Amino acid sequence: MRATKLLVIPAYQLVTKVTSDILAVPPTSHSLASPFSFNTSMLEKLPTVITVAVLVVIFWSLKRHVRSARLQFSMAAWVLIFIHFVVQMIEPATGPVSPHLLALDLGSLQASSVAFIISVSLIAEDRTKRTILLLTIGAPAVLFDVLSCYDVHARWPLVLTGTACFAGGIAFFVYFHRKLNWYTLGMISLAAVCGLWSIRAAWHGSSDEGVTALLGLGFLLPGIFLWRNHWRPSAGVITTVVGFIAWGAVFPVGMLLDHIAPKLIVPPELWNAPKMFVAFGMILAIVEDKSHSIESLQRNEHALNVQLERFSGITSRLLSGAPVDALCNEISAAIVEVSNFRIAAIHLDNGPNGLRLVGSGGLSEQQAEELRIKARKWSTETIKDFCARGRRIGQNSFVLSSEEAAKYDPLKSKRNYDPNSNWNTGDELVIPLCSARGGYLGCIALDDPRDPALVTARELSRIELLAADLAVALELKSLQTQLVRSEKLAALGQLVAGVAHELNNPLTAVMGYGELLSEEVPSGASRERLDKLVNEGRRMKKIVENLLRFSRRRTVDRQSAELRPLVDDVLSLREYYMRTRSIDVVVDIAPGLPPIALDEDQFKQILLNLLNNAIDAVEQGEEPRRIVLRASERANRAVIDIEDTGPGFCDLNRAMDPFYTTKPVGKGTGLGLSICYGIIKEHEGEIRLENIAPRGARVTVELPLGDTRRSASALATYQGLFQKYVHNGTVR
Repeated sequence: MRATKLLVIPAYQLVTKVTSDILAVPPTSHSLASPFSFNTSMLEKLPTVITVAVLVVIFWSLKRHVRSARLQFSMAAWVLIFIHFVVQMIEPATGPVSPHLLALDLGSLQASSVAFIISVSLIAEDRTKRTILLLTIGAPAVLFDVLSCYDVHARWPLVLTGTACFAGGIAFFVYFHRKLNWYTLGMISLAAVCGLWSIRAAWHGSSDEGVTALLGLGFLLPGIFLWRNHWRPSAGVITTVVGFIAWGAVFPVGMLLDHIAPKLIVPPELWNAPKMFVAFGMILAIVEDKSHSIESLQRNEHALNVQLERFSGITSRLLSGAPVDALCNEISAAIVEVSNFRIAAIHLDNGPNGLRLVGSGGLSEQQAEELRIKARKWSTETIKDFCARGRRIGQNSFVLSSEEAAKYDPLKSKRNYDPNSNWNTGDELVIPLCSARGGYLGCIALDDPRDPALVTARELSRIELLAADLAVALELKSLQTQLVRSEKLAALGQLVAGVAHELNNPLTAVMGYGELLSEEVPSGASRERLDKLVNEGRRMKKIVENLLRFSRRRTVDRQSAELRPLVDDVLSLREYYMRTRSIDVVVDIAPGLPPIALDEDQFKQILLNLLNNAIDAVEQGEEPRRIVLRASERANRAVIDIEDTGPGFCDLNRAMDPFYTTKPVGKGTGLGLSICYGIIKEHEGEIRLENIAPRGARVTVELPLGDTRRSASALATYQGLFQKYVHNGTVR
């Protein structure tokens, strides 16, 4: 065929019924004797070849530093263009040209157009889709052009490859876009018209129309895709788009000129101009991308410095002992201002009242109030469950999808995001605040990222460090409170020990002489006054004994004991009193609760003190008068709750201070909870006080379980070893 035999000459001649290359279009028959065949010498072609070679080197250098499928396909396209030019340089200027050289020339040109299409399309980074595109469009197009270079008399190879290429392209485009609009309809119509024109010509034995259509679309589409997918008003992008569109127009324009004015002489440099536009436009775009990348890095560095400076200032104040609750609003505001998230909320454990919102940023007052109400339904167990079910990002951040997070009834965001791998509409992100022992103190909740692509481990790492500092500050606050109370108790213990010993002797004398006098004084007013004196002396002696017990350090004799008998013993002491005052007592001890490691006498003293406090509280309260004692197992510790329906604690911070009491004069000494605190600490336990809405109070005591499980396991191990030794004859 004449189109395939004259590939060596200038471009406009290629497109006119002698499809050769992008620069060559001969006007006439099977011969190579075109007046334009020898206008371009090898030396004149050399600058173009060198320019393309430089572009290939640039892309190869960039590929070493940036792993990108777009960049790889762009480099592959220019390598193929370079091969196309090299082949043209070695083709003979006169005489017949080898069809193999023609096939290599035209095939590399067509393959470069397919590589350009992939490099500027949205599927460049999707291995599966670009592979499908190469098989459905690239392979048939290249095969069609290669077949046109040989003397193929059968029509069906060209018809089949042309049909496969255009039909596959339309099907892939429809599948990828799915939605019909003016853009998709226009692209489908253009491909359909070109396909029908090419297949009709191939059916009649001409491949020139098909080659022209494939090359024209092959270089036109990269310009359209670049404009639609990666447009920005920059010189590099504009030049590249215009260059691709002009490059694609070379082929149909050349064919048209060949029909209208076959003797018109067009300088080859004019046909080369679009390629130069694309080459220099892409080089300029690369420089622009590098400049934008440097500017982006500088902006990111500045933002990182601002973020680190802001977070480090907060951390310094947290670890210096500043009030944590007062800083939580500032922490939330800082996260919103200097991070990728528009919304931040900090929740802390509030015991039986769920979680409490202590800081928020990016929320309106109405949203904050709604979140405050919702938080009361959550607890540290909710945070634990969230983290167990969530997708981990980074060291300590967890994300749940909208469907999975629906069970917690979170505050819903009004923002919508396109589907992506990092963040989708309705996702919830939580960074738990963990104690050194593995417990949950609260959490930081983040929402509405400005850029979903930045919801990464690197972006969250700095917020995670801030969360860790906040957790440390919370633990320090708790430890400081315990330390202050312990120091206060220790100092007071030393003081009262000396005073109590000094008071014991005169009190003994007063009580002794009072009892002697009461035997000598007859009944009457004087006897009653003397009895009151003796009773008050006894009360003073009891106070002194409590003081000595409070200050005395004794060895704790801890043994594993069942809880139920101890509770029954203590309740029996006040059973009559509670029954006569209509106080209802509910005991709920979990079945199968393991024994507790404790000193029975001291534990009874704890229960009796707490029970007495509860009785005094419900007597002051309204009906119903109820005391509930619950016991259960949690994290290898026994948890004992004593609740009452009284008025609650007036001041939770001072309730365990020695001699602090809200009871009437003569009713209490203010030492009960202080003594309980000291005993529980000696047992390596914890005690917490809290008020219950709408009225009432709860005292929670945590004590370690006994070692009966470990002992049973050890006993079984020893028995197994003993049987083994007996069986082996070691023991006789």
